[in-house]
Amino acid sequence: MFADFETFDPLVLIFIVYLMPLLIHRVHFFFFPFTDGYWILSEKKYNPWWASHMFQYPFIACPWIESLLHFVPGLYSAWLRAWGSKIGKEVFWTPRVEIVDRGLVEIGDYSVFGHISAMCSHMVADIDGKPALVIKTIKIGEKSFIGADSQIGPGAIVPPRTKLKPKSRIYWRGEWP
Repeated sequence: MFADFETFDPLVLIFIVYLMPLLIHRVHFFFFPFTDGYWILSEKKYNPWWASHMFQYPFIACPWIESLLHFVPGLYSAWLRAWGSKIGKEVFWTPRVEIVDRGLVEIGDYSVFGHISAMCSHMVADIDGKPALVIKTIKIGEKSFIGADSQIGPGAIVPPRTKLKPKSRIYWRGEWP
């Protein structure tokens, strides 16, 4: 009925935990691509970002699963690229970096991310008196240093060669749609 421990295959576990959510996301994105924009939450309209977010949910809820990828140099950057991010070469990630929207970040070459830094490309905002989910890609220029415990929000742009102090909070300063 159930497979016993002797026939357990770790590759199957790796496929289920890491690759299945990623493959489902890629197929979904092929049919329902999304970019920066907003969705009025009270409207009954399909939101492809929400499905993508649910595919990423295991890694958001259990960040230690994704942290294991940091043990192999370059694997975390490759992982983010597989989700749709644009990641430059030789980016350094500490194991406790948190990226909530894996396909909505652009990182320049040779950037460094400090301990417990976080990026989230979505938020809820008031648009025309209605709550809306706003999606805006985060862009970080080459050779930037993101200090420990920094938070980078939707639409934030960090110019090349920027050095953010620890505990920095960076958000988009433009007008929402």
